[in-house]
Amino acid sequence: MVKIPYLAGFEAHLKTRHISDKAHTEYLNSLTDFFNYTVQHNTEYKISENIQDVHEMDVRLFKDFMLENLQLSPSTINKVISNLNVYFKYLFSVKKTPEIPTLNINSVTVPKQTDFPTVVFLKLPEYLKSDLSVYTRLLILIISKGFNYKEALAPGFYRKFNQLAFNSDEQKFLDTYKTYIEPFRSFWDDQNLFLSRNKAANTPLLTVPALHRDLKRDSESTGLDLSPKKLYTTFILLALSTKELSDDQLRAWML
Repeated sequence: MVKIPYLAGFEAHLKTRHISDKAHTEYLNSLTDFFNYTVQHNTEYKISENIQDVHEMDVRLFKDFMLENLQLSPSTINKVISNLNVYFKYLFSVKKTPEIPTLNINSVTVPKQTDFPTVVFLKLPEYLKSDLSVYTRLLILIISKGFNYKEALAPGFYRKFNQLAFNSDEQKFLDTYKTYIEPFRSFWDDQNLFLSRNKAANTPLLTVPALHRDLKRDSESTGLDLSPKKLYTTFILLALSTKELSDDQLRAWML
């Protein structure tokens, strides 16, 4: 188990706050996850195990890791950062560290529950013709057919996808997609839909973090939350608000 500096003193401090057992466990989990990550990515701290070798950049890197690699929700990430902030403020108050590494770390914006990107499905032809990344548009098209992103990224999904019916707007996009993907299919000798653009990758399949980077960039440019879970949830909500389900909407319930 990873070492958490000055844990006994911090736990004594937590008792003075009269927190619940659940909250106490959440603090320990946040600290354990942070120091597990830091000991692997901060060479100085790995050698010294000295809290004074932990800095703001370590917290920033951990925050990015939770956001991009683990794809945790904004509220979960903010809770972890808040827990770390209490810990480092305690260490600073008892003069165990000269800085508070969490002091300048901003929280992740939590989207409002009403902020669903319904427009990408309601105006699908426009978004398929937009300048969003090809993989973002492909994922939107796949979700509009009733599949979630895990199915879309699964090996062999292309066989099921190729059997679907597409209208003229969708087919025009797929022609664009085929032109885009052909060099990667040729390099990898692979027919899967989402292929790595990194020719030094260990696998031909696109990783979830790589897809997330495209989606994040397109989310920023459109002002829409285009995360995989939000896109699929939006598709389901639209289906639930429809009196008569389309074949594509029905497919989501049949899978």
